[in-house]
Amino acid sequence: MSRNGVARSAALGFILLGSLLRAQDAPEIQDNDTSPYHVALLDYKAGKFQEAYDTMVRVNDLVPPGQEAKYFILDSKILTELKRYDEGEKILRQILTPTGPVEVQLALGDLLLRKRSFDQAAKYYTLALQAKPDDPDIILKLVYAKIGASDFVGAGQDASHLTPLDPKNPYDDHASYYFAKAALAQATGKSQEAEDAIQAARTNYGITVTDRYLKTYLEFFSSTEKGAAATEMTPPPLVKPAPTGAKP
Repeated sequence: MSRNGVARSAALGFILLGSLLRAQDAPEIQDNDTSPYHVALLDYKAGKFQEAYDTMVRVNDLVPPGQEAKYFILDSKILTELKRYDEGEKILRQILTPTGPVEVQLALGDLLLRKRSFDQAAKYYTLALQAKPDDPDIILKLVYAKIGASDFVGAGQDASHLTPLDPKNPYDDHASYYFAKAALAQATGKSQEAEDAIQAARTNYGITVTDRYLKTYLEFFSSTEKGAAATEMTPPPLVKPAPTGAKP
């Protein structure tokens, strides 16, 4: 998994693809797992991106057999947070095929969205939707990408496939409808409508779910990311993540 191995042979790419497909059915990592992947994953989730990166570097080529692709995807996500987009993209394209896998398409779409390569991000989200056509989170990210590419009509059409909370479905934890509504409102200068939509998400889903979506929303509308001019995006609404320990 060394960065010196980014230019490996095509044969390795097929090995990685096979391992990714096997990993899709792998059990969840246990809490007592001390593998380098788990250590790096915990640091990544905690926002300790440099520590996560350093762990991945130390692993180098000592990745357990059958887990190479999983490490590559996590590595690309860490590099995305470090704004080392080109490195992360190169790693993902190593294991990308014309038909997927969907996990790689999504990771590449997320990286390109952060890189503000909106047309390319939309391309990979669209491909991912072919495998998961009803996934509301992928649809939401496609809405973001199309708004970023100034395709407001297309973004609105995609958003129309999302639905608000169904009170009869206790397992619904997707706030995508409300954040797509907020993004479209914010992108057209309707900040109050955007704030109202986000507040509706918070009322319906609570703080934990809403703040998970809010992170990507605020990143998308930020003008501080690489390659973005201050005038390209309407500033994000004043809605901020709720303080730790607050109640819905």
